[in-house]
Amino acid sequence: MQPEIDALIDAASKPYLAAGPYAYHFARGKLRHDPVFISLLRSGRIPDRVRVLDLGCGQAILGSLLLAARARFEAGLWPAGWAAPPSELQLYGIESERAAAQRAQVTLGDRATIRAADLRDVPLPESDVVLLIDVLHYLEKDAQISLLERVAQSLRGGGLLIVRVANNSAGWRFHLGKAVDRFGSMLTGRAIPRHYHRPIGEWLELLDTLGFDSRVEPDAAGQSFANVLVWAKARALGRA
Repeated sequence: MQPEIDALIDAASKPYLAAGPYAYHFARGKLRHDPVFISLLRSGRIPDRVRVLDLGCGQAILGSLLLAARARFEAGLWPAGWAAPPSELQLYGIESERAAAQRAQVTLGDRATIRAADLRDVPLPESDVVLLIDVLHYLEKDAQISLLERVAQSLRGGGLLIVRVANNSAGWRFHLGKAVDRFGSMLTGRAIPRHYHRPIGEWLELLDTLGFDSRVEPDAAGQSFANVLVWAKARALGRA
């Protein structure tokens, strides 16, 4: 791993010490081993002065990374050739697991608003960028559609939805990823949840129906197993 990425991970992880050793080591492990976070940061596609809504945010690791990145940029510690990290973000996260939401709020304090709520029925604030990273498969298929409809409404100004889903038509890679996910639930003492997956083509068709122009990021980091990163731009009014 590049030294500049190591330093960034250190800066994004250390605030979690306020929430305890588990929060710190979990955040550090995710940032080191799941490249999607660094990939989203380095893409340069999250603009300045926007409202970012992270649904199923967990400990709000991406939020901590974005804040740490901006602080390092302003201190002159930013790698040459990288896009400048976004500034003046309004960070809002919603997480169904109360313990994770509490760790996020303790860590980020007044730099973000974190709410513990069920994504199946929680009202969504108006936003400019919405993230759904490894979340939708935990919702029943009708609930997936309902949530995406509400996301479209929250982005009715024509904002950006960033989604990572597992493509269940990807053969053995999909099944291996599903097994790893279930094993992780067992290690943390959580009940093994049911999963509700779709082929990537079905996800893209659904997003189109709901008013998004979507494309898969073919070379995005973090596409281990059968994971696919989708960038979806909301059309006017967030409707087809």
